[in-house]
Amino acid sequence: MNSGFSRTLVVVAAAVLGTQPCVGALKVGDAAPKLQVGRWLQGEAVTDFEGDKVYIVEFWATWCGPCKTSIPHLNDLHVRFEDQGLVVIGQNVLENDDSLVAPFVQGMAGKMTYRVAMDDKTDGGRGRMARNWLAAAEQNGIPCAFVINKQGRIVSIGHPMSLKEADLETLLAEPAAAGKAIGTGRPAADTSTAPSAKAQALARRAEAEIRAGDWDRAEASVAELQEALTEKFRDLGGLLNLDLLLARQQNDDALQLAKLLSEDFKGNPVVQIAVASRLARQPGTNAALLAAAEKIATPVSAATGGQQAAALATLARIAFLRGDQPRAVEFQTKAVGCIPAKADATRPQAVLEAYQQGHLPDGEGTAKPR
Repeated sequence: MNSGFSRTLVVVAAAVLGTQPCVGALKVGDAAPKLQVGRWLQGEAVTDFEGDKVYIVEFWATWCGPCKTSIPHLNDLHVRFEDQGLVVIGQNVLENDDSLVAPFVQGMAGKMTYRVAMDDKTDGGRGRMARNWLAAAEQNGIPCAFVINKQGRIVSIGHPMSLKEADLETLLAEPAAAGKAIGTGRPAADTSTAPSAKAQALARRAEAEIRAGDWDRAEASVAELQEALTEKFRDLGGLLNLDLLLARQQNDDALQLAKLLSEDFKGNPVVQIAVASRLARQPGTNAALLAAAEKIATPVSAATGGQQAAALATLARIAFLRGDQPRAVEFQTKAVGCIPAKADATRPQAVLEAYQQGHLPDGEGTAKPR
């Protein structure tokens, strides 16, 4: 992973949502799936897509910073076009605690006046809307907005900040028997090897804002970054959002996001260790965070590869913070042994010596085994 900037953005992929991507996945041009809402928190219930209206179904969560940043834009569209037949539905998904949603909506006062719905989780899963819309469309990030035309077909899938008034005006002006796509559900293959310069600059800005404790600006920067990232680099946002949640000590939300990221990127050890390391290195990390970090890092530590040493080092830190100094030394010794001969082992060796002496490495506090 490029050390120049954190991997960022909220990521929620098909594997996370309970289904695997499949041939014939939901895409632009398809008929919109059925609305399977658990309950409506705000606004008149929508049971079917009516032929004289255009719909925006936007997926969001209270713990998602970029989602919150998109709300004013969606509300502006709702106010601007409601009388012309636009119906905006804020579909809440993937909440760690559903009881937080109603107070959040109420707290938005006049800033979130469109319809808001909870997901239907009666099947014991993550939610029918999350599964049959997001996962079915292989969308790996929230916020995500689906636009439905007067024929009941999906004409756009993407970030809500990309929704343009001119496109909606066109759709609203069309008769019920017409309709055309205003976006693409399947972008062309991305051959880039790194995020754009703009995305990297936004990530660095968000990092600085998090370090400075400027949470609101950091949320705005992450939202702007999401617009600048191509699908290939969507994993970048999840880690920066995780940084923000941890810095704010929103540990329950951080655990939820860490689980989603880990499940989503099961085959990507770089992301796995990035998540585990953040949980283990958070100042004031607790037992729940350490347990989650251990669960994520353990499989990577057992597999040979470039991230094995980092996984072992993460497990060493977890052991030390739990008060198991011998185990910490054991793991860190293995980590040093996994480092390639030509690589610089100065830092890992210093960490090992610190554990042997009974303290964290210099600059990382004075915690000792307890």
